[in-house]
Amino acid sequence: MKKQLIIAIITLVMVSLSCTLQNVDMSMDTIETREVLVSEPLPDSLDQVALSFQMTGGKFSLHPGAVGLVDGTIVYNVEQWEPEFTRSTYRYEIEQVNPFNLSGIPTGDVVNRWDLALTNALPLDITVEGGASENDFDFSGLQITNLFIRQGASESTIRFQSLNPVVMENFSFTTGASSAKIYGLGNANFERMSMSAGAGDYTLDFSGSLSQNSVVDIKAGISNLTIIIPSGMNAIINNEGTVSNINTQGTWLVMDDSYTTAIEGPQLTVNLDMAVGNINLIHQE
Repeated sequence: MKKQLIIAIITLVMVSLSCTLQNVDMSMDTIETREVLVSEPLPDSLDQVALSFQMTGGKFSLHPGAVGLVDGTIVYNVEQWEPEFTRSTYRYEIEQVNPFNLSGIPTGDVVNRWDLALTNALPLDITVEGGASENDFDFSGLQITNLFIRQGASESTIRFQSLNPVVMENFSFTTGASSAKIYGLGNANFERMSMSAGAGDYTLDFSGSLSQNSVVDIKAGISNLTIIIPSGMNAIINNEGTVSNINTQGTWLVMDDSYTTAIEGPQLTVNLDMAVGNINLIHQE
């Protein structure tokens, strides 16, 4: 999915919802590409910091490895998309034009790339908002206490390849008609996760090991949803919607509308609310 097409689509939808045609400024021309260097130092205190990223749409990469609090680059070629930075003792924000309140449609070939590294030296409360985008988020080993992701139509890959060393209270993932693959959710170390999604293809891989009971609530439109449970994980999947096309792989104990691995240990509970679509439950052995 080309980023200029994604941005054009989501912009048209948002403009139609938020303003009348006579109020739309059609003068968002592209300019010579600009690059902004991001080099935010660590705060004096290593207490929890809230990070907020609001991106209009494009290609967005987040990963560990920052020397400071946040390091990286932002490259764009629409003047109105110049990022703004807000700092306080316990909060750091980077914002472009609100992706849900745009005032015009860019012309020409759009460039909007964020490539940011985050620190693993202190606890982080992370919020990510964006329009139509291609996302590669690697949160492996970061100290995340809360994670909120809200996006329009997008393609996302999210990874937790090593354990989150602190308990994540909430992980919220909200998206429009999209595709998303989330790997290593057992390493995310969350107490509760909620997912709200439009029509699309979604894979939730719970590889890793649970250190506590965790609950996941999923509400989705007409979608293909794959849930992967690793060997040795105690999991129960509750079908609370009306979807009937549920395919299983591996060993499951089925009772009424619940599917369980019947294994001892901390329990992963997944509550599904889908009316129509396909659900694939994979228990690795």
